[in-house]
Amino acid sequence: MSKSAYLQNLLDEIGGSINSLNTIAVSLSHLSPSSVTPSGLNITWNPVNVSVSAKNARRFAIRSSVVFHAEMLFEYLSELSKDPFWASSGLNFNVPLKSKDSKARRVSAFCKTIPDIEREWVILVELMCHWRNKIVHAKSNAQISSKDRQYLESKTQEIHDNYYHFDANKAIEDFRADKVTLKEATTLTTFLIKCCTAIDTYYLSFVKNASEADVINILSKEKEFLVLTKQSKSPKKIRQVKAWLNMHYGMLSSDMIDGLVEYYTQQSI
Repeated sequence: MSKSAYLQNLLDEIGGSINSLNTIAVSLSHLSPSSVTPSGLNITWNPVNVSVSAKNARRFAIRSSVVFHAEMLFEYLSELSKDPFWASSGLNFNVPLKSKDSKARRVSAFCKTIPDIEREWVILVELMCHWRNKIVHAKSNAQISSKDRQYLESKTQEIHDNYYHFDANKAIEDFRADKVTLKEATTLTTFLIKCCTAIDTYYLSFVKNASEADVINILSKEKEFLVLTKQSKSPKKIRQVKAWLNMHYGMLSSDMIDGLVEYYTQQSI
């Protein structure tokens, strides 16, 4: 399995969001002073200035995407932190930091310990989370540290060359002014996905290295599964146990699942 259900859900949600955002941007670009409300659309739409209205709508959509994508990140990390395979990592997004706690800072602290995540990715994702706060809470003054800002500035050219000509310095300036652009929103989301993909790879390494005894211990807390295992030995029981494991623990190898099926259906538990 190349990715967990946690990551797949995040990718599906964010992918749909980006597609919707791009659709909105394209649709708004076609508005003109002669545009009228389509028949059958039961709304009142009579802007004084179509160009200004389209610009404001585009800004609203972009800002909304920043909030949504940050929330999806928080949900991904929160749900992953509850997973029993993840417990041995020692990382838990749901535990507040001892000092200056915020979800943006938790994201940063979490990501910094994951293998194969570049420091600039972490800083830019933290920036996106602070931007989410700025949008939701008008009085928010949270921001990345001066040390992180200096590091980001030192990597400006490298980021520009490697990531779609993204201007990190301009992003910092736009953050201060709370004027996020479509390119900034989508590129920051790219860094969010890169971080989550690395986190997911790390998570799957714990799954891969788990022993059958480890998995049996985890399954001992799955009440729905235990009900299935208490059935009398039969082909139906084998099918149901295997189907349940594939549905809920599909990230396990096929050999592991086959071994568990045999354990739970051929022996007295």
